[in-house]
Amino acid sequence: MNKYSFLKTSITIFILCLFSFKGYSQVYSSNPTSTFSFTLGMTSSNLLKDTLKYKSGILFSGGFMYTIVLSDKMNVGLDLLYTGKSFKNGSATIKYRYFYVDVPLYLQYKLGDNIRFNLGAQYSQFTNSTIVMLDQGSSTGTNTQSYNNIKPADVGVLFGTEIDLSENISMAARYTLSTSTFYDSNQVNFGVFQFSLNYAVYRSHKQFLNRHKEKE
Repeated sequence: MNKYSFLKTSITIFILCLFSFKGYSQVYSSNPTSTFSFTLGMTSSNLLKDTLKYKSGILFSGGFMYTIVLSDKMNVGLDLLYTGKSFKNGSATIKYRYFYVDVPLYLQYKLGDNIRFNLGAQYSQFTNSTIVMLDQGSSTGTNTQSYNNIKPADVGVLFGTEIDLSENISMAARYTLSTSTFYDSNQVNFGVFQFSLNYAVYRSHKQFLNRHKEKE
């Protein structure tokens, strides 16, 4: 698979959602039709089907989220995230930290007004990684060095849920699994749990799908 194919597909689908409907810029809704949010949280990661038994570690994730309302029950979302995936070996003295740019594309099913379930796919691109070791000769007690890339790109499936805590703040949990887990046991595969808080900074009321103005 071309490592950019999922990214191109995600952008294409999202652009079509925005611009393929006539009159979208002239029709408005009393309810928000799209939302732009910041997100920040933590990750707990595992390496699946790996020859060495690593323990999961804790790192962070953060970025941007944009969702468009498709219907009363469905949204489509596209995120841009910077995600840390951390592991440690049998000794807690060595930690491995891998950092990726993630682009998730997903559908949201709305269960009531304040709960949403997410299901979709994610493209991940490696940026950098480090290894942290105890070093008594260092002033900080640790020695941090650059480390090898174990997976330059990854495509995963994701599922999760979001719950609104207030008008602008929601709490979310998501699990992403490398698709290669299902067909290639020789590859390194990620299983990443993400817990985050999302803050909505902008809502648009422009209609994308409904071509008729709401009755006053």
